[in-house]
Amino acid sequence: GFFGKQHLRAVNEEDFYSKISELRILFGDRAVLRAIHFFDDNKRAVEEKDALESGDFDKFLELVNQSGRSSFMKLQNVYSSANVAEQGLTLALAISEKVLGNRGACRVHGGGFGGTIQAFVPNDLLDEYKTAIERVFGEGNCYVLNIRPVGGIKIS
Repeated sequence: GFFGKQHLRAVNEEDFYSKISELRILFGDRAVLRAIHFFDDNKRAVEEKDALESGDFDKFLELVNQSGRSSFMKLQNVYSSANVAEQGLTLALAISEKVLGNRGACRVHGGGFGGTIQAFVPNDLLDEYKTAIERVFGEGNCYVLNIRPVGGIKIS
């Protein structure tokens, strides 16, 4: 509304950045950070698509990690500030990073505070990864999905 637009996607990014000092006074730093994430992640999504189309899966994973860090820092949807003692998603991300090292990728995924994480785990680390996650969160709390070369199939 500040820019006379109904949606942030209609706001020119340079205009947004030129008004940050006013925006943070009116709406607070969290709203500004969330908008920065929005601008950055929209560009990153195109880069992810391009990386997949060109067969550069390592670049795709790097972008997934970047998006996840941005979501954590700027979107701030990984834990509730009303209950900082409970940070299961943050813990799952920390465990994921420890097991994955510099391989694969992980990020918060879906509904933020009530959401999940998504991890791209190399096959040779899968058993170790699943064991590490389930050791903390309980058996059955790590769902293994496979990346397929075609879209989903509706199961009746």
